[in-house]
Amino acid sequence: MVDPDSEFLGHASEVAFDLGCDRFRVTALTLRSRSLAFTETGGPSEPPVYAEGEPPGTGREARRTYDWQPAAGAPSWMNMAWLLDDLAAWVDRMAEDGITLIGLEAPEPDWCDVLVLDGDSRLRVRIALAGRRDVLDFPGMHLRDMFAEGRSRAHLTEDRSVVDLRDVL
Repeated sequence: MVDPDSEFLGHASEVAFDLGCDRFRVTALTLRSRSLAFTETGGPSEPPVYAEGEPPGTGREARRTYDWQPAAGAPSWMNMAWLLDDLAAWVDRMAEDGITLIGLEAPEPDWCDVLVLDGDSRLRVRIALAGRRDVLDFPGMHLRDMFAEGRSRAHLTEDRSVVDLRDVL
């Protein structure tokens, strides 16, 4: 049986990709209420840019079948869709380690905060979506391992509310 959080994140990823092609970007996601918010961006739509070249075929089926990982210079909406897709694969394993994914906020197109509970600590994990030097590689696995191994403390901001991974992940 598919985990409901995983299913929702997977669906949110597909919608984020489809609407990203039409100049919309995700601004917020809440797992408990299953809500997803978008805003329209200005200017022309930015086409997807793939790390390994465009997958054969089009639409959701091609993204389910082939590796559609965004290139480092891909538009932020595409990195958001990739992040959501990877979180869908790891949300249940994160929960097994006591890391609860609550949602996501993206007030700016260049970065987002993944909202998590690590035990009793509510944290924001800041991830770059634009201006990346490297591809966004296995973010869900990285978050799970980082929290499970206690490495998140090394990236806490001064006020200890944000785990800033913009230069790490």
